[in-house]
Amino acid sequence: MTQMHMILLAASPLIMWRVYKRVQRLTVRQKSRLWRHWFGVLFLPVALLAMALVLLAKPLVLACLLGGAAGGGALGLAALRRTRFERVGDEFFYTPFAPIGMVVATIFIARVLYRVFEMVTLGPQQTPSFGSSPLTMGIMGVVVGYYLVGASGLLRWRRAEARTRA
Repeated sequence: MTQMHMILLAASPLIMWRVYKRVQRLTVRQKSRLWRHWFGVLFLPVALLAMALVLLAKPLVLACLLGGAAGGGALGLAALRRTRFERVGDEFFYTPFAPIGMVVATIFIARVLYRVFEMVTLGPQQTPSFGSSPLTMGIMGVVVGYYLVGASGLLRWRRAEARTRA
């Protein structure tokens, strides 16, 4: 067993626990935290732009990233329309529409697991680089687009609630 195999084996419980907690959050009522929404709105476009700049020399992969982001944005809008928003006193809560969130999480997790499988079987030296796969970049685009639209929709809701209160 190589050092890489031992590291992956040791990290697996932590990774699986984080995946479980992330997917669990897609199905339960959550407290709306402005800093999280702002982080998503500010960080995700920067991440998308950084990935796009790296992929300028690969037009097909760049198109998959941007197409995935558009598709993720459409999924985000559909999920946002079905999200339940609640205000309890001064507290804000929302319950995300679980089926769409589960699909986005599942395709992302499946792709990550496949990439780990590639690294384990082929070795780190022979594994294709992160930005070389159109499928990987398309899925990254879906995830970024979905969460960007979700975060911005939550900010719009909070802003509208603040106006009605004032």
